Amino acid sequence: MSGDSTGNASSYSGGGFNVNEVYAEGQIPLLQNAFLAKDLTIDGQGRWSDYNTFGSTKNWKVSINWAPVRDIRFRATLGTSYRQPNVYELYGGQSLGYPSAYDPCSAVSSYGAQAAAVQARCAGEGINTATFVPQNTGQVPTISGGNAKLQPESGRTYTIGTVVTPRWVPGLSASVTYWHYSLNNTISTLGTQYILDQCYTGADTSNCGAIAARSSSQQLTSVNAFYQNLGGIRTSGIDFDLDYHVRVTAHDSLNLSNNMQQLVSYLQQNVPNGQWYNYTGRLFYSGGSGQPRVSDYAQATWQHDDFSFTYMMRYIGGMVWNNGVTDLTAKTAGQYKTPGIFTHDITLGYRLNRWNLEAGVSNLFDKKPPFVMDAATNTNIYQYGSLIVGRYAFLQAGVSF
Repeated sequence: MSGDSTGNASSYSGGGFNVNEVYAEGQIPLLQNAFLAKDLTIDGQGRWSDYNTFGSTKNWKVSINWAPVRDIRFRATLGTSYRQPNVYELYGGQSLGYPSAYDPCSAVSSYGAQAAAVQARCAGEGINTATFVPQNTGQVPTISGGNAKLQPESGRTYTIGTVVTPRWVPGLSASVTYWHYSLNNTISTLGTQYILDQCYTGADTSNCGAIAARSSSQQLTSVNAFYQNLGGIRTSGIDFDLDYHVRVTAHDSLNLSNNMQQLVSYLQQNVPNGQWYNYTGRLFYSGGSGQPRVSDYAQATWQHDDFSFTYMMRYIGGMVWNNGVTDLTAKTAGQYKTPGIFTHDITLGYRLNRWNLEAGVSNLFDKKPPFVMDAATNTNIYQYGSLIVGRYAFLQAGVSF
């Protein structure tokens, strides 16, 4: 790609890599139709990969499925993972943007106990914080793009859960699964505000190298926020799934499903060997999505011959605003959190031979995205971007060949 754009300029994107892989999997049925072992099976998978850029790696996964009786099944998995940086993360062209952020020298008092450190840093740059006025209020020029020095991510996963399919309630399936993921060398970008705060408070002065020299009028000229290997992620949660299909009449059926996720923990390390931050139930108001403690998706479909009507509900739990290091509070900010929100969609469908026709309304009650402190959109587009367009209707048709 040449990088030509009608917006902010972007440099050329281009590059690639080669990989050779060998994959194998197998299944061992240990017991079938035995006492307290309607089914006992072990699965194994393995993959060897060789990259011309990163060398070779081995990854594996093993799982066990045990059904003591027909109505209940227990399952557990343990495995490793490996993700090479994609072409854009490695070779994406650099571009200039203006994300929501503020110059620390323009808001020294907001740093509380760290205000003295910020004051000293600004004074060392020749800035009188009492009279300083930033040119880009609420936004800081930021250069983003690929990084050819990136290394792959690696991780380990384990899950354990159970599925219940009771014979006395035909069509019902319920499951509970606990999962835990750990990732190393995570590939991502640091937020502009995080980089500035870490530098000016002295919490991590290695971030100061990402901040370009100020202009002759002491204005921030740019911050580099390229892709990099940041550190690690440790996250765990519980998924609750419910599916129920019932035949009401010879022409009518009802399908119900619900998926709820309870986030137990989300810890993130933003620099190698650095501090672990707890982002459970937090939303980054300066850019990036959040980690709600509870999220839910429910769907109900009524089918009458070739007609169908579907209702869908989504819930995103409330979150406290966080700048990457600390939470806002009622004392440090007027509004400091976002409430949980519900959205609703409906779809009417009709199947005519090979044709599938659908009409519906998304965001039925015209739910507005919640306010999040931001200099550009007054919400968090990474979390609530789909709500910005408001309620809208759609028609679509598909055909099966």
